[in-house]
Amino acid sequence: MSAAARTPPSPDAVKARIISHMNSDHGLSLRLYLAQYARIPLLSGTQGAQLVDITLDQMIISSAHGRHTVPLSPPMKSLLEARERLVAMHTECLDSLGVSDVVVDRYTPPDTAVGWLLPALCLLIFATFPFRDQLRPESRSVVARIWSLNGSAPALAHLCYTLQPAVLGFIVVVHAAEVVWFASTKLPRYWVEPASAVWWAWVLDCFVEGVGCLSRFDRIVGKAKETKSH
Repeated sequence: MSAAARTPPSPDAVKARIISHMNSDHGLSLRLYLAQYARIPLLSGTQGAQLVDITLDQMIISSAHGRHTVPLSPPMKSLLEARERLVAMHTECLDSLGVSDVVVDRYTPPDTAVGWLLPALCLLIFATFPFRDQLRPESRSVVARIWSLNGSAPALAHLCYTLQPAVLGFIVVVHAAEVVWFASTKLPRYWVEPASAVWWAWVLDCFVEGVGCLSRFDRIVGKAKETKSH
């Protein structure tokens, strides 16, 4: 093997390779570093983070808020240590910030006929139960015809009329509580930005569907984790 082949890469070449690799493949890590070490809002302020420079004792990362210096303490002895150091910092940030390295960046509706049954039923209740008097079979309203199965089951419509306060109140209270928990725990943990289109889609689905939405979200996260592990 020639002497030239054994010559280690120059510091400038190593730096260029680190910067290119981080910007192309590890944008999530850069966002974590900004949130943890520069105190930039994680979901709203770190999007588009780019590594501008790295030295033995610091990184310079840009975001919509400007340029930020992230110290590397203790300083590295060589840029060849960067991979191990940055991986350790990534793990530390995940633990400290309480987020996952799985990103949910889109809304996923039910994908089976059975999966649509629960949200359809909940929507029907939300659309008709507020009009309690129209649930009575003798009202001959559209609502009464729906719940009496077009007049073939008037007892069902009467049952709905009787249970309306309890059913509607229970669904609203429980689904509202699920939305609050979902929006404050699950969505930020998996990088869903508050008030974004994706956030609104999941929140509204959770309010309508409740546990069915939560179960589907967990399945999506589980599949993503399984994919990352392979």
